[in-house]
Amino acid sequence: MRATSVEDKWAWVTGLVAVTLGLLAHLVAGGSAPAVPVLLAFAALACLAAQLLARWINGPLLLLLVSGVAQQLLHMGFDAFGGYFAGTGLEHLHGGQPAPKTATEGIQAEGAAPAGDIHLLLYTHMAAAILTLVVAAGVSKAAKAERRTQQTSG
Repeated sequence: MRATSVEDKWAWVTGLVAVTLGLLAHLVAGGSAPAVPVLLAFAALACLAAQLLARWINGPLLLLLVSGVAQQLLHMGFDAFGGYFAGTGLEHLHGGQPAPKTATEGIQAEGAAPAGDIHLLLYTHMAAAILTLVVAAGVSKAAKAERRTQQTSG
């Protein structure tokens, strides 16, 4: 039986960081958090993906691309399962608000809080992807140092 590599032991940290930062980005941009079981499912999937990808992704640009794709997937998942706070006037940011059916709805829509800024959502998820890259690179560096320490002592 083969010993578990150091990268496999630490890769799950990157998955948890990606989900946590993605959730914070979603909340800062006006979103609401999905239910705890959904968050746990996202965390489990992200940790599994991080462990699978830890063996194949070595370059920072490829890691940044994967981090960005992960943030996009998390955004879609949080949007599908969490939505947005009621009262912010923020519908799904990509489709805009539906047209009012009556004049009264139109007046109420004008008096509602302004719609969320799509740029804020983009910037927060980009920051989450970059921070995930930094954490993943740090975890990878720490894992390599630990592996070298184990090889020299063993």
